This record gives sequence, C-alpha cells and structure tokens, in this order.
Amino acid sequence: MSKFHHIGVFVKDTDAGVAHLSSIIDVVQIGDEIFDENLKVKIVFMRDKQGVIYELVAPYGSKSPVNGVLTSGKNILNHVAYTSNQFDSEVVRLRDSGCIPLGKPKSAKAFDGARVIFFLVPLGFIFELIEKV
Repeated sequence: MSKFHHIGVFVKDTDAGVAHLSSIIDVVQIGDEIFDENLKVKIVFMRDKQGVIYELVAPYGSKSPVNGVLTSGKNILNHVAYTSNQFDSEVVRLRDSGCIPLGKPKSAKAFDGARVIFFLVPLGFIFELIEKV
C-alpha cells in the first residue's frame, strides 16, 4: 500500500505561490526551488505546522503541462501524492482499480530521480504515485 506524501497545487509563479500560501497557513519549512527539465516544471515544497506537505508546481517552459491547467483555471488544487516501495505493483493495482494513467512513469528530479506517474481517479481527481527508493 502507499503512504501519503503531499498535496500538489499549480501556480503561475513559485515565489508568488510561496508568499500567498505562507500568508494563509502556518508554514514552518520552505524548500529550495527545483527545476525539472524532464517534467517541465518548477517545484517548491512547503511544510505546515501540522506536517502537511504542499508542492507548489509552476510551468518551466512553454511546453509545460501546467500551462493548460493554469489557462483553464481548473484543477489548480491538482493532485494528492503517495509514495510506494512497491511502485510497479502499485501501478498495476491502480490500473486494475479503474484509475487511468496520464502518461508513463518518468524520473523526477524532486525525488532524486525516482519515478513518478499520475492517474485520473474515477472520482475525478489526480493521484500521483512516487517510487520510494
């Protein structure tokens, strides 16, 4: 089974996102900005006082998948993410549960090259699975 990791929020700019989220929740930790050319995103992780991790995701280049979401204004609170040390079998389990993969697993710089994959859940939200290495 998977373990909860973070909530992903799409933003136009990570600095503005950090400033605004910090003004409305009790942030105790802000990570460095990560530039991921492979996924075409910029990322900043923030942790609140209760230990909840927020991943602010901004576009990195004109071909970033984040651009379309920001333009539409939908799915800004974009995904919930879980880690699994049984990544491949979890991918199969999620597919068997009716979750639709939104692409193939890709290496993610934010997770030291571990693979990530996103699924559309039949309930209408996005589930990110992160390989725990």
